[in-house]
Amino acid sequence: MIRHIPNMLTASRFFLAIGLFIILSFYDTRTAAGLTWPLLDVAFVVFLVGVCTDMVDGYLARALGHLTTFGRIADPFVDKIIICGTLIYCAGSQFVDPADPSGNLTGWKPWMVVVIVARETLVTGMRSFSESHSLSFAATASGKIKMIIQCVAICWSLFYAAHWTAGPQWTQVARDVLVWSTTLFTGLTGLIYVKRAYVLLKMPPD
Repeated sequence: MIRHIPNMLTASRFFLAIGLFIILSFYDTRTAAGLTWPLLDVAFVVFLVGVCTDMVDGYLARALGHLTTFGRIADPFVDKIIICGTLIYCAGSQFVDPADPSGNLTGWKPWMVVVIVARETLVTGMRSFSESHSLSFAATASGKIKMIIQCVAICWSLFYAAHWTAGPQWTQVARDVLVWSTTLFTGLTGLIYVKRAYVLLKMPPD
């Protein structure tokens, strides 16, 4: 039973993602502030718990020597669901800045989310292709750093939208730096994976 804990954590993260999206779907800047900020606080905690389970299940899987096919497929899939899904909500109209209809409280713009989703989709496709040919396509250090940066940027964006929209200027500057850095670094890691998969891309299809 203990050996199955990593897979159980992965599955629980999927349901956490669903709960997170439900919470975010109820948020709207046009609703009274007294009702909206608790929603974002709950979303922040749920997202943070989901991120923590990602770190724990990977560690336990290696420590217990229980690396399963389910884990190899489901773990990165659920990671992308919770990251990309949250970003899609963050760039949505429910986060429009009441003081500036062209702005967004989270700092995320739709094109930034497109870049990140495109990168994740591309890498997933290349990984599937390589594994179908029995070739290793393990995550790189840059990919793990990218995940950490994405999580920090999302947490900051949610907390900023909940508490700092009228706060110190540095909080907005930090938000923008994190958002732009995440977008650029994510795109860069995608190019690194493409270079790494160059040989695979030249292989003829089955």
